[in-house]
Amino acid sequence: MPELKNYLSDLYETNGLPSSHDRRFALIKEMELLEGKTIHCFTCPGTCCTSQANSMQITPIEALEILQSLQVDQFDNSQMSAFKERMTSTVSGYRLNVEIYTGKKNSSALRKNYTCPFFNNGSLGCGLSRSAKPYGCLGFNPKTSDDNGQTCSSNIEVLEVREHSFQSKEDLVNAQIRKELNLPWIKQNIPQALLDTALALYN
Repeated sequence: MPELKNYLSDLYETNGLPSSHDRRFALIKEMELLEGKTIHCFTCPGTCCTSQANSMQITPIEALEILQSLQVDQFDNSQMSAFKERMTSTVSGYRLNVEIYTGKKNSSALRKNYTCPFFNNGSLGCGLSRSAKPYGCLGFNPKTSDDNGQTCSSNIEVLEVREHSFQSKEDLVNAQIRKELNLPWIKQNIPQALLDTALALYN
């Protein structure tokens, strides 16, 4: 397996997919516009990042882009072990690897709430770069100043524009990644997605 940076570059070039930042540009600009109006997450306790409300799932390309932003291919053995342990601890702590059986067809697709392993508590916020943050996280913002998560919601319009612009190429890229890395899921919670992808790349 080539270096992650080169693997991603090949994926972008082969499939004509714009960069991680370019595909998130509209979502990032929307966040910046809100911040200019003092509508932001800086004083929020992080409701949407914790098990109180978070059930975010990501695609294979989002997982790779998070790993690249963390520069995991430069980790030494102890750093990689610590990273895997962090992801594993979140997965096991919230039983994210245990299916919920409800007697219905889509039982396994039910989402579970969990505190994101990149949440740094309160005003420190998210530990991920905006250029690699999951689309759903970028598109979920407050509507008023200092609301402590009370009015936060997804900006469906901006998310749909982003999806319309890139979905077909992302589908091709995600299918390629799933095949090459033998990933059995289309979407997965953040820690399990990163753990599976890291194990596929570096084991």
